[in-house]
Amino acid sequence: MDRKFSKNEELQRLIRQAGDARSFLENEAIALRQRLDVPARIRSSLKVHPTGWLLGSAASGLAASWFFRRKPARTEKKSSRLPFSMLGLILTVARPLAKVWLSGQVKDYLAGTQRNKAFIRPASEPPHSPTPF
Repeated sequence: MDRKFSKNEELQRLIRQAGDARSFLENEAIALRQRLDVPARIRSSLKVHPTGWLLGSAASGLAASWFFRRKPARTEKKSSRLPFSMLGLILTVARPLAKVWLSGQVKDYLAGTQRNKAFIRPASEPPHSPTPF
């Protein structure tokens, strides 16, 4: 019952079989390429299910913020904070003034002009009399 093909029929059958195998392999290669193309799969999933992605990202963000939250530091309440805060405010305001005054004193000392300024008086000039014109 084994059927014998002529050479021409055998060649045609082999050509058809090779064409079928080639198309099958092309389809398999395309399917494999689509399965391995992760960015395209994510884009298509975002287009198909946008609300699922939105809810999932919100839920994962909330879970991450809850998981990585810092524990609040325990602070003891002090009743007399106002005087210390006022002192801090006064020191904050006084610091630039002290820096300017101190830099002026250091500059005068290094220049050799640190003298008792009470004894240095400018020479008095004679008063000007208005000219009668």
